[in-house]
Amino acid sequence: MPWTSANDFTYCSRKTQVILPASGIAGLFAVPPPTVPGRVDVCPSRSINEEQNMSWFHARTNGAESRDHASVSEVLACFRDERDLMFRLALLIVGDATTAEQCVVNACETTVQGRSPFRDWLTEWAKSATIMSAISKAANTIRCCEPAYANLYCMHSEHLSQRSNAECERDMSFVFGIDPSALIAELDPLARAVLVLRTAIRASIQDCALRLNVSRSTVLTANCRAMTWLHNRRLEQRTVVEQGSLNNVPSNADGSQGGL
Repeated sequence: MPWTSANDFTYCSRKTQVILPASGIAGLFAVPPPTVPGRVDVCPSRSINEEQNMSWFHARTNGAESRDHASVSEVLACFRDERDLMFRLALLIVGDATTAEQCVVNACETTVQGRSPFRDWLTEWAKSATIMSAISKAANTIRCCEPAYANLYCMHSEHLSQRSNAECERDMSFVFGIDPSALIAELDPLARAVLVLRTAIRASIQDCALRLNVSRSTVLTANCRAMTWLHNRRLEQRTVVEQGSLNNVPSNADGSQGGL
């Protein structure tokens, strides 16, 4: 444990020293997480496939290079400022608010104690670390869902293509605007994990299979279920909006709708 004081915990590193509250890193998340659905702004995410062509971490910290990497205080600030986003990502995977909050705390601790990511990639790394923390917590539950997809197939070619930043941002904004309890009730943990991976960090089908430790064919069908659910939900919302617009159109004396 990096805590060295009974009242105020001090995290020491070679780069900086950060004073944390008595509750440690968890104290950064003292404010209760949101319990009602609300929009969480989602920044466009770089493709997870781009990670293979660059490093989020530095091999050494010296001279000008160290200035490109996040300090401990910047890591803590990122998790604190983006707490609602990280909490929602974890919640959609684990399905429990208490466990989701612990996943965020664990992801923060892992990032603080590990090698510093590049400053420009800090939020992306925080998202990825939080998602992996949640997947680790729900690993057994996720893998128990695999047999249910054994004889299912995806017939939608559009579900296989790599999705753009704009598409992912749109989908995550839509998902975050839905009551999470509804999503948790309607999709199993495997489909939810695939949905989060595909939209939050643009993970490929193969990358999802590796992260979730399930077969590629399972990910294909779980992704199909998640994308179909998302499509149907969006249609339902559009129908409700259109119906509401029709109901607001004033009627003429004969009962017909007004207008040209």
